[in-house]
Amino acid sequence: MIKYVLITGVSTGIGNDAVGFLINKGYYVFGSVRKEEDWLSLTEQYPRNFTCLKFDVAKVDEIKSALTIVEKILAGSQLNGLINNAGLALGGPIELMDDEKFRYQMEINLFAVRNVTNIFLPLLKGNRKENIRGGKIIMMSSISGIFNTPFNGAYCISKHALESLAETYRRELMMYNIDVISIQPGPIRTKIWDKNINKYEEYSDTEYGKLMGRANKVMKKAERNALPAAVISKLIYKILNRKRTRLSFIINKNWLPTVLFIKYIPARWVDRIFYRQFFK
Repeated sequence: MIKYVLITGVSTGIGNDAVGFLINKGYYVFGSVRKEEDWLSLTEQYPRNFTCLKFDVAKVDEIKSALTIVEKILAGSQLNGLINNAGLALGGPIELMDDEKFRYQMEINLFAVRNVTNIFLPLLKGNRKENIRGGKIIMMSSISGIFNTPFNGAYCISKHALESLAETYRRELMMYNIDVISIQPGPIRTKIWDKNINKYEEYSDTEYGKLMGRANKVMKKAERNALPAAVISKLIYKILNRKRTRLSFIINKNWLPTVLFIKYIPARWVDRIFYRQFFK
């Protein structure tokens, strides 16, 4: 029996890689994009077992229109998985980031995720009392969802909120036998680096100018050590196909040191490390 999964944000990066991987594993994939050219390109690339949905995750009316398309193709079948992958990262010091940019970060990485999840939720529902399995919801979070870094504050805040959203959904949706899992990647090879490295010159003449320069160096180093998106695609497949998994997965090249640093180093020590790294 064919399984159906919906992935938001599949034009590039993790979402794009996951589309091809899951189709090759026998899934029927619905993937969302915002741009017409991406819709045309992906529709041509994947002529079978794939429907490209054109909607902006921040626009409820467009999401609801996509729901109609999905319902028609499912024809009463269940949506086995929803991967909330669409998102963006906006850098800058919290003090100087303008309100519109800060709100947009929250809009895409938090409010839009809630809208997409709520709109497609009826297609995922099972019944715990009757032992009818529901679909799985995978939140594409980040190490930034459990660890805050300078110049990355708005993104970190949005991902911390996403972690809370995931946990709340999981506990509220137990009656529908729906599991909610968080993936917390470190650096992954995607176009997000091109969108952020050397892109914040508006802060160069401020007191945060040194922070901006150091942040660019850190991002360049992280890009060099980034893992391929295929690592995440394999994990998504694993989560979808196992009845029970861990609730969250930290994915990073140096996994153990990362976990030890995040969970066991005292916060005041971390503060001093960042001060030396970014300001001295």
